[in-house]
Amino acid sequence: MREAAPAEAFDGVDAIVHLAGESVVGLWTKKKRAAIVDSRVVGTRNLLRGLAESQASPSRFIGASAVGYYGDRGDVALTETSSPGTGFLAETCLAWEAESRRASAMGLQTTILRIGVVLESDGGALGAMLLPFKLCLGGPLGNGEQWWSWIHRDDLVGLILHCLQAPEPPATVNATSPNPVKQKGFAKTLGRVLGRPAILPAPAFAIRTLLGGFSDELLSSKRVLPAAAFESGYNFAYPELEPALIDSVR
Repeated sequence: MREAAPAEAFDGVDAIVHLAGESVVGLWTKKKRAAIVDSRVVGTRNLLRGLAESQASPSRFIGASAVGYYGDRGDVALTETSSPGTGFLAETCLAWEAESRRASAMGLQTTILRIGVVLESDGGALGAMLLPFKLCLGGPLGNGEQWWSWIHRDDLVGLILHCLQAPEPPATVNATSPNPVKQKGFAKTLGRVLGRPAILPAPAFAIRTLLGGFSDELLSSKRVLPAAAFESGYNFAYPELEPALIDSVR
């Protein structure tokens, strides 16, 4: 969104859910990095500029962010109060969230969702993994010791609705399952669900050669827990990985 959103786009709008952003999947060329940042930071800025120029008065704003906010943190358990990490996506998330927080200054109840790996077969990390696994070429990424914080798509939608309906929604919510897993465990479970072996690791050097900067997201470790979701009363439909994968790939 290179210009302010048109005022008429907000006619009759009671709440705004803003999830738009260039996919982070793929080789991070200079052009790709710019698109990742601009689609989030500038896009959010222009959305809210359009709202400010309109006569509309929605009451709530739900803005997307990502668990990339936390950077590579090893085995540390991370909640919404944990400090931000370092690196390209962490810095992008910080700037993105700062733009979304402007909605709060405009009088909207504002919630930021830090979204993990969304389980959906038609896109994202899971969609990219399905074909190799089905061809019996699947396995851990790198050494597989990195934590993956995931969420079923139904729970992502559920959390959005929960935050729209809660009398006092949290300011920040980790949109992740309460049970993150190490990547080797994710691969093993996916193989079992598909009835395929999961024994062929993808070496870290090969992933970095093929994907450049994006490889950091696949190989970095983020053990993110949804403390705010629990505290606000949300009940996960898919708290465990295997049922979530079975539903996602059926």
